[in-house]
Amino acid sequence: MTDPQPRRWRRWIELAAAFLVLGFLAAYLVQNWGQIAAHDWRVDWPRVALASAGTAAAYSGLVILWRHVISIFGGSLSLVDAHRIWYLSNLARYVPGKVLQLAGAAYLGRAKGVRPVVSIASTMTAQLFVLGAGLIVALIAVPDAAAEAPLLGLAAPVAAVLFLALLLSPLFGLLHRLLLRMIGRESYYVPIRWRERLGLTAGYVVLWVLLGGSFHFFLTAVTDMPRGTFWPITGIFAAAYLAGYLAFFVPGGLGVRE
Repeated sequence: MTDPQPRRWRRWIELAAAFLVLGFLAAYLVQNWGQIAAHDWRVDWPRVALASAGTAAAYSGLVILWRHVISIFGGSLSLVDAHRIWYLSNLARYVPGKVLQLAGAAYLGRAKGVRPVVSIASTMTAQLFVLGAGLIVALIAVPDAAAEAPLLGLAAPVAAVLFLALLLSPLFGLLHRLLLRMIGRESYYVPIRWRERLGLTAGYVVLWVLLGGSFHFFLTAVTDMPRGTFWPITGIFAAAYLAGYLAFFVPGGLGVRE
């Protein structure tokens, strides 16, 4: 007969983590409530519904690709378990620091038979592709500002192509090993074939466009933003995510992204 004590402790830990995340979100809302209340809210609900559906589809896509990366490292999760672990561990982004997100994925994955080191290694590897694809989208889509900075309009696509070449070249293996060395698990390095890397990069680029496009539809639903701003907003959304992610001690990148 299994001991219910560890399960009880697991529940308490999950509840404590949830309250911690809600506390940081509540504090952020209170701090910025004046700006929220001052806005003249006129909502186009069909566009909000479209934006919500697009965001939900993109998040499911992120889960599916993360689950695929786990399988590359020899782990296995059902689609339902992968969604639950991904969503719960990502809530930890709203607590300062990014360590809790990795710890959450490792803790929840272990309960489903995935070794913690596999969860952490696959999450960091997936994040490498997420950030790389986001940078490609940001570099290509943002330079609508090229009228004010002509060199940016030329340099950004070139930089995007060079970064894509990095993801598909042997240099990726060195970067991948470096990430694993940071968590003391270089021995868990698994070569990822260039076709796999190309597929993951393409998949994440599509999901970035879907996320940025959904954000664009949401903005046009609640503001008077012109309708012809799809690509600039998509690029800005990706660039803002990257900036928020690099702001290590800011919960969820809130404030930095805005």
